Amino acid sequence: MKRYIKYSVVVGLLLALLPLQAQNDFGTSDDLGRIQLTSYVSNQIENLPIVARNNLQSKLARAVNKYGLGGSTNNARFIITPNVSVLEKNVLATAPPRVVVVLDIGLFVGDGVSGTKFSSGSITAKGVGSNETKAYINAFKQLRPENKEFKNVIEAAKPKILEYYNTNCDFIVAEAQNQAAQNNFDMALLNLTTVPQVSKDCYSKVSALIPEYYQKKIDTECNLKLNNARNVWNTDQNLDGADKAGIILSSIDPNASCYRDAVRLSNDIGKRVKDLTDREWKYILNQQKLDAQVEKASLDTAQKVLTTYFENQPQTINYNVRGWW
Repeated sequence: MKRYIKYSVVVGLLLALLPLQAQNDFGTSDDLGRIQLTSYVSNQIENLPIVARNNLQSKLARAVNKYGLGGSTNNARFIITPNVSVLEKNVLATAPPRVVVVLDIGLFVGDGVSGTKFSSGSITAKGVGSNETKAYINAFKQLRPENKEFKNVIEAAKPKILEYYNTNCDFIVAEAQNQAAQNNFDMALLNLTTVPQVSKDCYSKVSALIPEYYQKKIDTECNLKLNNARNVWNTDQNLDGADKAGIILSSIDPNASCYRDAVRLSNDIGKRVKDLTDREWKYILNQQKLDAQVEKASLDTAQKVLTTYFENQPQTINYNVRGWW
């Protein structure tokens, strides 16, 4: 019964982290927030100083997040990407000299994997600085989510992004199943959790798989970590080996199927440490404490798998924006 309760906690959280209601319309900004875009600055932009490029990436990402489209991954399929053209550049004969640039900032939204552009627009921005880089950076400050052109580009792309999920749901599910079959549960979860709520039928399909894959993920990781901890302890049964094994054991999710085996190993190590040092081992897993705090542990772990993991992954997709501008 306790096992069922623990599992239900994880299931409930994972479903709660996805949108709570399912509809398939374009009517509200809340729906828009379910679609994820990755901000991407292409190397195809010519003569853009590296510091200014990084600043543009940051500005665009913040604008996307404030608009409600920021996702938990740097590898989303759909991207918003800029192009920068210099319309005017002048150096003012002041003391010290000042650089003035007038930029055309093109904005493009599309499928960065297939290379399909969905929408485009542009913003004219002026920047002044003590050098060219600072002038660029000051011009980029005008890239804001409340900007009309920014909104128009997003709104025009939204139906086309939704169409992708509606027509490719079976492929998305099959890809997640393939990843799960290879025990790559993180990527399986990533594929499933990027489906927006507004794609009603697809959302329903993927929601049914998420709790199953999450449980399999923590069970697989538990077995690997438990075996690793056993090997470490069997090789070096002293305080140093105990601490190394303890670090591994303490990273096991309390809702994993082998957690009680981890507790038993922890108790055995703790007894040996007590014999060696006449003190309590700092890494001992307390089953009684676990039972009292299992719900909190479940919530914390589930949040990490769906947020922290994906946020910390480097960009691995080589986006295709050829011909977008």
